[in-house]
Amino acid sequence: MSSHQRNKRYRFSLATYDSDHFGPLFAVSDEGSAGETIVNAAYASAKAKALWPIDPVSLGVALDGERMTSAGEVPIGPPEYEDLLDAAAGRLLLTTNVGVRVNTRLTQQLPEFAVTENSANDKQWLDNVFAAFEPFVHTPDGQPRPLTVRLSVDPNAPIKSLKSVVTKLEAGRKERKIGPAEIHQLSVLVAFEDRITDDEIGVIERIMQLAVDAGIRELAIDGDLREAARRRLGIQSLLNILDPEHLRRLLILSHQLGVRLTHRYHLDVETAARTIWTGLHTARTNGFSAGKYGLMPMTLEEQGAVIEMITGWTADWTAIPAFYVDTPLLTAEDVYDDTRCKDAAKLWLKTARGAGAKIVLFDSPDRVNPRRLIRQPNVANDIGVLSLADIEEILGYAKELGISILWSGGITSRQAFELAKRKVFGIFSTSSTAAKIAVTAAFEADPRLAAENEPTDFGVRRIHAIIQGGFLSATVRDRGKDLAKSIASSSERLLAAEQDQAQSSVELNNLNVELLRGWQLLNEVRTRQNTSIPTRATVPVPADAVRVFRGKSRPMKRSEFIQKLGTVFMPMTVQMQRLFGLTAYLPAILPETKSEGMPDEIALVFYQTQGAYHEAKRCVGGRSYSDLHQLVFDMKASKSTFPELFTGEVQPDKAYHMFPKSVDWQIGSARLYAGTRRSKVREAGFLKKLGQVAAELQKAPGNLDAVIFCATKEWLIWWEHSSESTPEPNTRFNEIAVEVFSPVARRVQVPGNLLRPYSGLTLNSAGDFLNTQFQRV
Repeated sequence: MSSHQRNKRYRFSLATYDSDHFGPLFAVSDEGSAGETIVNAAYASAKAKALWPIDPVSLGVALDGERMTSAGEVPIGPPEYEDLLDAAAGRLLLTTNVGVRVNTRLTQQLPEFAVTENSANDKQWLDNVFAAFEPFVHTPDGQPRPLTVRLSVDPNAPIKSLKSVVTKLEAGRKERKIGPAEIHQLSVLVAFEDRITDDEIGVIERIMQLAVDAGIRELAIDGDLREAARRRLGIQSLLNILDPEHLRRLLILSHQLGVRLTHRYHLDVETAARTIWTGLHTARTNGFSAGKYGLMPMTLEEQGAVIEMITGWTADWTAIPAFYVDTPLLTAEDVYDDTRCKDAAKLWLKTARGAGAKIVLFDSPDRVNPRRLIRQPNVANDIGVLSLADIEEILGYAKELGISILWSGGITSRQAFELAKRKVFGIFSTSSTAAKIAVTAAFEADPRLAAENEPTDFGVRRIHAIIQGGFLSATVRDRGKDLAKSIASSSERLLAAEQDQAQSSVELNNLNVELLRGWQLLNEVRTRQNTSIPTRATVPVPADAVRVFRGKSRPMKRSEFIQKLGTVFMPMTVQMQRLFGLTAYLPAILPETKSEGMPDEIALVFYQTQGAYHEAKRCVGGRSYSDLHQLVFDMKASKSTFPELFTGEVQPDKAYHMFPKSVDWQIGSARLYAGTRRSKVREAGFLKKLGQVAAELQKAPGNLDAVIFCATKEWLIWWEHSSESTPEPNTRFNEIAVEVFSPVARRVQVPGNLLRPYSGLTLNSAGDFLNTQFQRV
């Protein structure tokens, strides 16, 4: 059977798996030789028997394609795809990891010019720098192309004349030998021949100050590769040459000085994303339910860009980016090693969700310095990274973001039970299901592989039962307390018998009896709760994936302003921008009686991600919509920004969101509050008191799941959203503000088709607040 035929016959989406009802997804990795064993074990489970007839998505067992070498997990190829597809035969979900590392390439090295004390007065040297810029100034379309030229400084003799060199080059900019400063930039490069140690860090700090004094805001660094980089064929950017502690010290100083630190060599992110896509596309066309992908050796910002691209290219499939707990996370401002893994994980989750990912993998694949996902308490020299308390905190944060996590990385049977009790989305557990076998022909060329792991029937059934036991003991507690306790006790006895094969077999049979009862009870409850009334699909987006628009009208009559908003601008926002990822649009017209400094029209414009908004401007339709603002708004007096998470202090005319939770604003209820500062309240006191009110609400939000606000020293605009009920009239600001407008958004349907006749929206000239309803793309 061809891959295309298989793909059409068996197509199950992992993204549709309902772990809330069916427990954690259970995945076992294999290259295909134990495929039939895994399938049979899955269908022998209590879950399969209790819910029979059952489909693969409800069964929730995945056959994960992997080749495990002495160097770790590596991609599968045609033989493995063939064997895995034949084994699964539409009975299990199929997944695979297309690569822990990215097949990275570097962009062409930027032009470098060694600076000496004579460079400022060396006409030939200056002309050579200008010549590097020349083809980027005079391009075929007449538009300058971005370019950065690096001024290389000898670390053993830092050039004191750097400032005069930059002055001469800036003079050339005025003569149009170099383009505008935001396009054509200068950078300082310091390159060491040997390893960078404490002494060299001091040199870098002095050169960083020289760069600032010369007006240069970027410093590139190079040196001999660290051992960690050599053994892994390269790691993330500056970590190739700087150990984490040294790099963290430099990043703190660079942040203080306003300097960007970078490695000498730049990764080609666009090409890296495409190499990942080729592996994912292979998995997809072979009928697999999902593909996982690693992002080493990328920085956090590079990972975010790649996830955004991959998510866009695989919108109707499940592509799963991976976070590795055993690998430092490098950002533009900090470096997180394993001792700060929990913080790194939360930061990475926010980035991944902001780039559109909804399912991710946590793993520990490094084989140079092997680690495990979870720490084992009271075990000497344990190599685990995260504690269960860390995982609980990460799970809570992920739930707020609206992202599901698959957990992998040497998970023991006890840890699988604990994860299942916490109702995680999925667990990959292979080593706990497997027995050692002799190296097979497929791996005989591996010089460091002494034996292979092969999943066994009993091993798979045992771990699957333990995961079911953890989930059911936590889930049926409210419906059958005694049954929940019995399931937990049976699970504990099976765990305790791990080293006794005969007793384990007895305890597994006993646990399966209890599990059967648990699934039957859960299924009865679910059947009673089922309803034939379909619920509307929600599209929650990251809390900061919204443009907060504050528009001032162009000079025109108010009636004309409102008419153009209703018949042209607002409908076009929906009809055009939905094509670029618009998910919700809540515009409002403030009353004419508002104070003079307040905006005339405000709006929350939600996109799938921040990147979707920026990507729209690369397209003609997106640019046309952007220019359409000038039909009704004075854009020099108007503002549009993404909000930042409120952390306690309110800055004038800056937008904030209150909670990290991903929310669908098109569904639920939204209330707007617009008010002006009371005359008895001082300007500084207004923003300070507002910050206090916001901080209190953050601690006790009640039924609110989202709040966005923006204020100046004179006025406040505040949006609230609840998925449960209509937000109450806002009295929080009575002491500091006079209410101008406080409506609940009214729902109005806007057709999505640009080509259909449509007269537009009828707006209330006295003030209006809309929640436009439209079909998301």
